[in-house]
Amino acid sequence: MKYSLTHVQVDVGTFAMNPISLGVPFGSGISYSHWPGSSGETTFNYPLNVATANDSKLWTGGLELTIGKKLYAPIINQLVTTNSTVVTGYGVPDAKITLKKGTQTIGEVLVNQWGQYALTIPKQTSGTRLSIVQSKNSETSIETQTTVLAPPTWATPIVYNTASHAVVLGNGSPGEKISLRDHTTYADGNATVNAHGNYEMRIDGSPTSNTMGLLHGRPEHYFFSERTGTPEVTGSVTPTPIKVGSAYVRGTFTGAVTKGLLVINGNPETLRGEFTSTGFRYYIDPSKFKAGDRLEFIGFNSENKVITLGKTVTVTP
Repeated sequence: MKYSLTHVQVDVGTFAMNPISLGVPFGSGISYSHWPGSSGETTFNYPLNVATANDSKLWTGGLELTIGKKLYAPIINQLVTTNSTVVTGYGVPDAKITLKKGTQTIGEVLVNQWGQYALTIPKQTSGTRLSIVQSKNSETSIETQTTVLAPPTWATPIVYNTASHAVVLGNGSPGEKISLRDHTTYADGNATVNAHGNYEMRIDGSPTSNTMGLLHGRPEHYFFSERTGTPEVTGSVTPTPIKVGSAYVRGTFTGAVTKGLLVINGNPETLRGEFTSTGFRYYIDPSKFKAGDRLEFIGFNSENKVITLGKTVTVTP
């Protein structure tokens, strides 16, 4: 990569003969896509003002380029929770990885010859901000940051249908951008992980299939993908209206439902509930909802798989 007062010249190579793209991460700006030549390479002349307006970063093929830096920010390839004792990811072979909490160094480790690292850490409290850099040959990269989250209490992602929507619920690091693409139904959707570490995506028309892919993009650097699919609906739940101040969602069900999940304005509670031959009841702290909130209830089987459609719970004064 070379740059002048007006442009950045980026030479990119690829093993696959597919179009190569260059753009700015998670911001507005110009993106380019070129077919590589016979050698699998292409050159971009990118306006410098666009790159510098996006923290001097460019992305190509999932790799982040930082103008003026030879070392990219190291990748953290997993969420860090209060149960985590190891942080793993990728960096430059033989670079030193340094993990900090504020100004306190928590640990250091070298990246191995395959570009991988595994750093042992003490358990951290929820909400703690951690930063990680890599250094080599007297140069230090920009940092990657992550927030320590409480461990997820439900399978991720959860997919269910309502009468009018396909709903995808999942976990992530606050600020992550989530994109859904389905090459069977052509459904797509976008969401941002909230401060609680949750996201909700609602897609009109319930266009779900078993070929949906979710892309997680972290503002600091990293992205990863996962697949999800349509639940097998073999039962039903029918919640009755709930009054403001009540501590239980009650109702009836059919099928092998053994536990439930209440979703309040897109934020799931925990999997729980009492399901007997006379119906079900699900405890909820009355302070967590009010009249006008959007509440949906979903049933799960003993394997924690969704087996019902999501049903609206009506909140009455």
